[in-house]
Amino acid sequence: MVASQGFVRSWSASALSMLGTRTLSVIYPLLAMALTGSAAWAGWVVFASMLPGLLCYLPAGTISDRLGPRRVMLWSEALRALLMALLCGTMLAGMLRIEHLLAVAFLEGGLAVVTSVAEAALVTTTARQARLHTALAMHETTVHAIALAGRPLGGALYALGPLTAFLSNAFFFAMSAGVLVRPPRAAPETGPGPETGERRPMLRETVMGFREVWRHPFIRSATILTALINLIVQSLTVVSISHMTGGGLNPAVIGTILSASGVGGIIGGLISPRRRRISRKIHEKASRRMSAAIFAEWVGLTRHGRSMLLVHAWMCSLALLLTAVTGIAPLAFAVALLMIGLAGGLSNVTIRTVLSDVPHHMTARVVGVSRLVSYGVAALGPPLFTVFYERAGAGLTVGTLALAMVVVALSMTVVPPFRKSLSPNWATRKVTA
Repeated sequence: MVASQGFVRSWSASALSMLGTRTLSVIYPLLAMALTGSAAWAGWVVFASMLPGLLCYLPAGTISDRLGPRRVMLWSEALRALLMALLCGTMLAGMLRIEHLLAVAFLEGGLAVVTSVAEAALVTTTARQARLHTALAMHETTVHAIALAGRPLGGALYALGPLTAFLSNAFFFAMSAGVLVRPPRAAPETGPGPETGERRPMLRETVMGFREVWRHPFIRSATILTALINLIVQSLTVVSISHMTGGGLNPAVIGTILSASGVGGIIGGLISPRRRRISRKIHEKASRRMSAAIFAEWVGLTRHGRSMLLVHAWMCSLALLLTAVTGIAPLAFAVALLMIGLAGGLSNVTIRTVLSDVPHHMTARVVGVSRLVSYGVAALGPPLFTVFYERAGAGLTVGTLALAMVVVALSMTVVPPFRKSLSPNWATRKVTA
């Protein structure tokens, strides 16, 4: 059996929660436009829902480790359901104003961050150690499938009426909380770990999360690499959308192109459990020519040196080079996003598998620190490179991003400490990678 009872529950709760999050990313701006008729207000509502990401990751990790991720996720989802119900009540009373929507988006966005940190820790700790990699690959596939389905579903729900859309989300969040009400037998997390028996100040416990990330070579290097990849890829996406929109491409076509990343993520999640067999075949074929075998081992594709993080970096480099060479041709950009999503799905499973080495009572803090760095750095890219795009044009901007990605991938491959830290020795692990 691949999954334990605890994993099935945490997986189900996570899927329901993510479905609500994805639909709301469409519903919030649509309702803001309906209330004000202003695209600017729609932007502010989206900003209000995303701002807590920079504020809540660290405290969310510390609180989840203190109280236990299952308990924290349960209450967070219950409060999200309550917020949706209050918003529906305000609508029914005819009193809804843009200020109310801003407040709800901000509060719900903060709770969504708390949930995301708690569920990452919960899914990892409830998966059976013997089949951890396969279980996490299943979850990663679900993440990308919901990312694909969530936005169209959000638009369809809103078309039935704003009240229907928010009632549906209240149902998603309430069901997510309901799944977690009964803790599974022999659950690995029931509260604080042994190290937190003596309660420390919040700030000190948060600092311990930073120390744990820094102490673990793989997680430290993976966090740095993921942050740089996110910065470059997010910048590429925003610049490409601006370029295609300016070229008169239909928004529906642009949306379809962007969905290629989710398709790639699903493929990556499905491939991940079979990665060991695939890498063995690569090695057998490469061994026929010594130079190919040495290269495959050097970049981490085969044997004990395998590292999906290095593969991820090089696939992103190829994707950006393809986009730059073709001048952001729509079909080429879709293929590039497919490659990026596929590699991302594979590397996310690897990161979550290694995350299982972290003591359970510190997992959420490590997740919080890692995501703050990854998403915080990524947020800097789009505003910087859109300004560069307006002054230098699409060709030079995408070429610069492609060059930056190649430099990052080359540095991580050539510099021995980075290459070694990004290639965990799977032979010493109990998990099949």
